[in-house]
This record gives sequence, C-alpha cells and structure tokens, in this order.
Amino acid sequence: MMKYILQMLLVLFILWSKPSQAQQPNTLSLQQAWERANNNYPGLEEQKYLVDEFKIRKKEVQSQALPQVQLQAQSSYGTFAGSTGAFFSLPGIFNVSGNNSINPDITAAQNTFGSALMDWRIFEFGKQRKAVEAAEFQVKVAESSYDAADLSLQSRVTKLYIDILYNKATLIWAENNVIRLNNIRNVTVSLALAGLKPGADTSLATSSFLQAKAYQHEWLGKYDASRINFTEVVPVQDFNLPGHAFLKADLGDLKIDSLPISHPYLKVITNQLSYEQTQESLLAKGAFPSLSILGGLSSRGNAIHPNGTITSGLTSGFANYANNYLIGLGISWNISGVYASSLAKKRAEKTVKSIQARYDTQKLQMRTALDAVNSRISQQEEQLMKSKLAEQQAKNAYDLYLVRYEGGLISLTELLQIQSFLQLAEREYLEAQQVLWNLLITQAEVSGDFNYLASQFN
Repeated sequence: MMKYILQMLLVLFILWSKPSQAQQPNTLSLQQAWERANNNYPGLEEQKYLVDEFKIRKKEVQSQALPQVQLQAQSSYGTFAGSTGAFFSLPGIFNVSGNNSINPDITAAQNTFGSALMDWRIFEFGKQRKAVEAAEFQVKVAESSYDAADLSLQSRVTKLYIDILYNKATLIWAENNVIRLNNIRNVTVSLALAGLKPGADTSLATSSFLQAKAYQHEWLGKYDASRINFTEVVPVQDFNLPGHAFLKADLGDLKIDSLPISHPYLKVITNQLSYEQTQESLLAKGAFPSLSILGGLSSRGNAIHPNGTITSGLTSGFANYANNYLIGLGISWNISGVYASSLAKKRAEKTVKSIQARYDTQKLQMRTALDAVNSRISQQEEQLMKSKLAEQQAKNAYDLYLVRYEGGLISLTELLQIQSFLQLAEREYLEAQQVLWNLLITQAEVSGDFNYLASQFN
C-alpha cells in the first residue's frame, strides 16, 4: 500500500513539475538577440527596401539601351484639301492633305492612320555604359548603408543587453545590502534586549536598512525599464539573459589594432565616392552627340477612292490603304548644352573632392577612436582588477568588524561605516565592469568585429 502511494505521489510530482519547467523563459544569447533585431526592426527594414528600390532603378537605366518604340492609331473625320486627306501625324500635330480633283461639293471624309516609330540609340560615346555603372554604384551605396545600419543596430542591441545585465547585477547588489543591513538590525535588537547596546542602535540600524530598501526599489525600477527598452529593438516579451557572464575576472587580450578598409561605415563613403566619380564622367560625356537608328512603319486609309468618289459612314475610313516604311540614321546633338555640361562637370568635381575629404575625416576619426578605446580598455582592466581586490578586502574587513561589534568592542557607527565602504567597493566593481563592456562595444563597432562579445554571452 505504501509503495502504491509513493508511486502516485511521484507521478503527481512529475505532472506538476513539467508545466512549471515549460513556463521558464529561454535564455536569450547575444547572437540570438542580434538575429531577432535584424529580422524585425523596422529601421533596418527601411534599408532593405532602399536596396530593392535602387536595384529596380538600375534595371530602368539598363532598359534605356533598348529601342524606343511608339505606336499610334487614330480614326478621324475632317477636310481633305490637298492630295491625301487630313490626319494627326503625331499627337498635337495636325496634317491636312487631300485630292483637289474630287467633287467640290464634298469637303470632308473619314480617315484612318496608324504608325510604329523606332528610335534606337546605338552610339552615345559611352553615356549609356556610364549611366549603368552609376546605377550599379547606387545599389552598392544602398547595400553598404544597410550594412552600416545593421552594424549600428548590433551595437545598440548589445548596449541594451549589457544595460539589462548591469541593472540586474546592481539590483542583486542592492538586495544583498538589504540582507546585510537587516542582519545588522537583528543583531542590534538582540544586543539591546540583552542590555549590551542602547536602543538607539536599533533605530540607526533600521534607518540604514530602510535606505537600502529604497535603493532596492530604485534599481528594480531601472531593471524593469531596461528590459522594456530592450524590446523596442528585440521583439521578445519573456526572456532571461546569462547574468553570470556580466562579471568576468579574466578577459584575456582585448586589443584590436586593425581598422578594416571594408568597414561598413567606410564602405558607404567609398561607394558614394565611386558613384560621384562616375557621375562626373557621365556629365562630361553630355557634351557629345548621340547616333540613332531610326525606323518607322505607317498605314493610312481614307474614304476617297481612286476614281474620286467618296464613301460615307464611320467605317469608310478603313479603305484605300497606303502603306509606307522609312529607315535611316539620325544624330542628336544639343549644342547649347555643351556649356551647361561643362558647368555640371565642374560641380561634380567639387562634390568628388568633398566626399573624398569626408572619407579621410571618417577614417581618421575611426582610427583615433580605436587607438583611444584600446588605451582605455587596457587601463580599465587594471581598474577592474584593483576594484575586485578592494571589494574582497572590504568584505573581509566587514566580517571582522561585525564580530567585533557583536563582542561589544566597537560602536554601531563604526560598523555601519565599514558596511558603507563594502557597499561602495561592490558598487564600484560593478560600474568598472559596465564601463569595460561599453568600451568593448565601442571597440567592436569601430573595428566591425563583434565576435568576441558574441562568444561571451552565449
């Protein structure tokens, strides 16, 4: 009977524990946070659509190399004074022709006209090729802008990620202070009841305890706020982060010396420079003419028969057809645009020099920032190590002074002062750790390499 009861209890425990385990949120690694932000953040979606837009623009430019064909068809009613009747040769152009030998009592007849015209620019002194090349660089500018936006988003997600971990670690620090001060308060109550310490010690300890509780609520609010801010770029509601990874005793060699030429922030300017240089060449070629193959087919009919008679009715214009074709070479040269083209070229030259200067400035700033952050990281590691030692020494001192207070050898004021030293040392260690992580984020963004940070927060 007892064995049966134990088996039933075991089954009930398993059934109860499984739903509880299923409700536990998954641990979100830094790599997973990047991927979710990359797939869902609207700001990055905008850059994706811009890339698609410029790809379509490139196809539009390429399509201009194809023959341009115009079709026209019309049915009209009008006079026919002349030799062959009246028609609109092109929209906006009215042509009157007819047959003067026809009965003068009849002055109008039905007409039809249809045409197909082709203009194929076969030689433009490289203008079409340069236009396609410029469109290709526009695509590259959009793609590199996407990569730059992606890198910037990666940096932002990492900062928000670290901010959550820092606020969580500080909240734990505040909770530990509450526990420590509550222990001190309990000790003062015991000593006061035993008549070994005055009741004022209990009041003072209670005051310090309540201040610590206030700090705890402050950091709980900051922690919750940081989680909410994180969901702006990473659409998750219930998640855990690997908090143990925030505090690192040995971070290894963190120095990065190289600034890659292919860095997205530099590639944006490089591609923009290439685009403007291509535009400069294209504007210079604007002074040259274009050579085209021209061709056309036309078919027209009218109600006037060869014998001079005229047929009435709406469909009478679809008779007596005359078909013609025309083919030849044509040259187009905007002579007055030569001067304007030279001015546009000079303007483009200034634009190219401006972008080149912007590239040099960006590269200098990034090189300087990388050297500066490397120097700070080196010193921050030293600070972190010293802060950790200071925290350990303060902890040892606090334990000793707590024993001395319980033995009546020191006052509560002295114990609380030691406790405040320990509290400060712990807080400074957390702040030094956060500063180091933020420096590493800056280093990763400037160098374009987030691999180290990804490996630290799996």
